[in-house]
Amino acid sequence: MQLQKFWFFESLSAQEIRELQTITLKKNYSKGEIVFYAQEKSKYLHFLADGSLKLYKHDSKENELVLHHLHAPNLLAEISNFEEMPYPANCSCETDATIYLIDYDKFKQQFLSKPAISIMFMKSLSKKIKALESFIHSNLTVDSYTKTARFLYEKLEEFNSMRQIDIASLLNITPETLSRNLTRLKKERIIGKKGTLIEIIDLEKLLNIYRK
Repeated sequence: MQLQKFWFFESLSAQEIRELQTITLKKNYSKGEIVFYAQEKSKYLHFLADGSLKLYKHDSKENELVLHHLHAPNLLAEISNFEEMPYPANCSCETDATIYLIDYDKFKQQFLSKPAISIMFMKSLSKKIKALESFIHSNLTVDSYTKTARFLYEKLEEFNSMRQIDIASLLNITPETLSRNLTRLKKERIIGKKGTLIEIIDLEKLLNIYRK
C-alpha cells in the first residue's frame, strides 16, 4: 500500500504509515458495484484511492436522486464515522475503483488526535457539507430549465462529452425533460448545434436564466 502518497496521510511519519497499514484493507471494486447501502452501519473509514463513485437515494417513486459524485482521492461518508450513525445514502462505483478500508475505531484512537489529521478530516467534512448545500440549492430550489441552463453555462465541454441520459441523471431530471429543455433553448435561439455538439449562441440570455 502507498497510503503516504495521498494528501490526507502525507503528514504521517514512516512509522505511522506502517501502523496505519496494519489496520487497513485494500479492496478493488468493479464499475456498478455497490460500496455500501443506506442505513448500513459503518465499521470502516473509506478512502477512495482511485476511480469515481456516486452517493444517491431514491424518492417515493423510486427515482434515483444523485446527491454527490466523488472522485479520487477522497474520503467517503466520513460523517457516518464521526457521528457514529448509519450511512445516509447508497454508494456505488461509476468506474472501477480502489478503496482503502480503515478500521475506524483504531484509526480514531491512534490517529484522529493528531492535529494535521484532524484538520484534514474537518476540511473533508466541510467539503461534504458544501456539496450537500449545493445539492439542496440545485435540486430543491431550482427548476429543471434553470438546472439545464446552469449546466450548459458552467460545463459545456462536459455536456458535449456525455450521453444525455447520464446528464439527466446528474441533474436529477428525466431524459425527456432534458430533451424538452434543450428544444426550448434552441427555439429561443440561446443554443444551437455545430455538427453533433451543442454551442452557446446567446451567452447573456443563458446567464440570465442561470441568475434567476
